[in-house]
Amino acid sequence: MLAPLLAMLTGPAHAQFALPGAVAPAEEGSVAVSEEKPKPAQRKRPKAPGDGAAGPAMAPKPPSEDNATGKPLWLDGSRSLIELQRSGGELQVAKLTLSGDRITRSGEACRVDVAGMPLKLTSRENESGLRHYEVEFPACPFAFDVLDGAILVVNEGGACELKAADCRADPNGLWGVPGAELTDPKRATEMLNQRARVEKTVRADFHSLYAKNKKDKIVRKLLVREQAGFSSRREEICRNYAQESDFGYCALRVTEARALTLGTQLAKGVKLPANVAAEDEPAPRKRGRGRR
Repeated sequence: MLAPLLAMLTGPAHAQFALPGAVAPAEEGSVAVSEEKPKPAQRKRPKAPGDGAAGPAMAPKPPSEDNATGKPLWLDGSRSLIELQRSGGELQVAKLTLSGDRITRSGEACRVDVAGMPLKLTSRENESGLRHYEVEFPACPFAFDVLDGAILVVNEGGACELKAADCRADPNGLWGVPGAELTDPKRATEMLNQRARVEKTVRADFHSLYAKNKKDKIVRKLLVREQAGFSSRREEICRNYAQESDFGYCALRVTEARALTLGTQLAKGVKLPANVAAEDEPAPRKRGRGRR
């Protein structure tokens, strides 16, 4: 049986995670005419939000993985680190360092450098419209969506306990540029303005999507629930990102992802999760006794 081999590095808060057979890490009118004249072709115009689409919507193009490869991406801009690479056309994890807290000594920091690079990535279909990958790392399996120059990690299991390294690490969150690079006030203004434009797109697409599904109560409920919860989810993801209060880098990337998801749903339709469809199904009607 293959099992991860964990080797502690020198120092009480630094460990290296080695895999079997591993090698050391290398990283959006008609024209009025008189009856005497022929009627010209009508031009389609963009509709206002809620008026419905002027024609078939096209799904937005997701961010390319290439924008996130070949450079270190930092969780919250300062903690754990991941680096992606392409090799033979395949996307891989070239480097991974997980930072967390010691299991046996609460409050004491620890770090695990994962050896056995590269780690394999498996592409999975994703209804969000974003490119989605699963990391083949049995000791701490997680998945991520590719954003613009960043990745958003989603690990339903929460924090991982790497017991052999006496370390508990949580990979969930946005991995992007280090906080040390967020220093130019002009860039902060640019990000704020860009985010305002993206949020306008989010609102417009939500209203269009709601109008498009106005006859489907279940879909409408799902859309409203997701839109209402978006701001709080974004805050949860980004509250610890370095320099976030000044630059809003994380909020911008997460908002861009939301806009892409809504645009994809406008083009391809809304697919209900199995649990949502089940919980909204009407309960079976009880049959009363017939009159004799």
